[in-house]
Order: sequence, then C-alpha cells, then structure tokens
Amino acid sequence: MPTTDAAEGLAYSAEAYAAVEKAAESQGSLYVPMVLAETAELLTDLWAAGARRGVAPADWASVINLAVVARNVVTKKYGRFSDPEGTMAKAVSLQGHLIAALEEVGLTARISGPVIVDRGPDTPRGGFHGDADIEVHVYVDGGWAFAFAEYGAPVAAIVAPASEAGAFQVADIIRAFVRGELGDLFRC
Repeated sequence: MPTTDAAEGLAYSAEAYAAVEKAAESQGSLYVPMVLAETAELLTDLWAAGARRGVAPADWASVINLAVVARNVVTKKYGRFSDPEGTMAKAVSLQGHLIAALEEVGLTARISGPVIVDRGPDTPRGGFHGDADIEVHVYVDGGWAFAFAEYGAPVAAIVAPASEAGAFQVADIIRAFVRGELGDLFRC
C-alpha cells in the first residue's frame, strides 16, 4: 500500500522507503529527505511495473538491488556535474537560501567563498587544532558538500536539489552535524 507524502505529492511504500534508506547508508553520501522520498517513489514504481508482470520484489533481489539502482539514478540527477549549464549567479542565490535556512535553524553562517558555519560545543573535533568551523560548498555544476574549514579536509557530499527547498534540507543536515547528532562523519 503506497504512502503519500502530501508535501511533495509523492507516493511510495514504507518498504521502498526502508530499502532506499538502507541503500543510501551504503553510499557514503548524505541524502536529504526529499531525495529519499523521490527515490522511494521510483523504487515503488519499479516494483509495481514488475508486479504487473508477475515479478515480486524478492524476485528482483535475487538478480539486482533495485533500491541501489534507484538511488544511483536519483543521485545522478542531483550530484556534481548534474547541471553543466549551472551559473555562478545560481550558486550565489543558493548560498543566500542556505544562509537564511542556517539562521532559521539557529546557526551562525557567512559567505567566504563557501558558506562558513560556526561550530558548536558538540561539533566533532576537526581541523589541525580540532576547532575548525564547517564549510558548505554549493557547486556551480550542481551538488552540495561540506567539510571542516581547513585545507585538505575530507569532504562529505550531500545529495539535494539545487533549490531553496534543497537548501533548507541541507541546513538541517548541517545543523545535525554541528550539534553532534550525526557523530564524527570524518573519523577514519
């Protein structure tokens, strides 16, 4: 039975959403909820197409992990190089949306090339002295990422639409990281 996300108009099953979450965990990127919902809708549609031909979800699983396939297809839509026509003006606009979203969730941020977010008392240690702020990148060609604001720091990709709504969901991920809710994503 499909579940509907009224805010986005998406229809997906709880099983598909759970499978997509599991597939997302194995990728190494972070996914905003709207991308997970879109991916779950695609997976639900793929399973439904199979069901019309007598193929159960378990039958797919013995050949291919459709949740991973759906994740890869949707990730390509929102990742780096997804918008070869992207402009600096669009990236700057997205930075502005991100700053507003970060302020709305109670974080202090400023633009200094990337968006720099002040660390909090519960932010994992990072940088040479363990006290580096967080930098969030909005790429002209599509995609989002964040890292500690220090040269050579490891980077975590965030899969999100290049939109105002995407910026607000990226801000939620950054808030969770700054507040220590995601743990130390960069620990080896």
